[in-house]
Amino acid sequence: MTRNSDFEYLYEVGRIRSTVFQIGTRADPSVNKPESFAVILFFELSDGTVVEVAKVDNAEHDEGTIHVDRYYRDVGADIKDFNVDIDGLWEGEAYLEQHWQQFAQTHLDNHGRATRDS
Repeated sequence: MTRNSDFEYLYEVGRIRSTVFQIGTRADPSVNKPESFAVILFFELSDGTVVEVAKVDNAEHDEGTIHVDRYYRDVGADIKDFNVDIDGLWEGEAYLEQHWQQFAQTHLDNHGRATRDS
């Protein structure tokens, strides 16, 4: 589970109904020179649980290739998308900003305010 304190920075991108969606960014060693990074579209439940909707990162899958984790998809659908034209942290953030409403609405339609089961 991600906590707000895990982010270098975060900000609200918008609301759908009463749900506030935010983008948070983590980078190591820093956002100025990231060797590894994750940019996450999420919302937070009243108990503090962070529900991830989509994430752009360069984690150790497929030799560190930048990819999108699409937690908004239906259960059983592949969530990892390696076929993206994103070249770094800033492009990943711009990608989530551009598509947040579509991803957020699809998550609410498929899973409500719960996490994706698997």
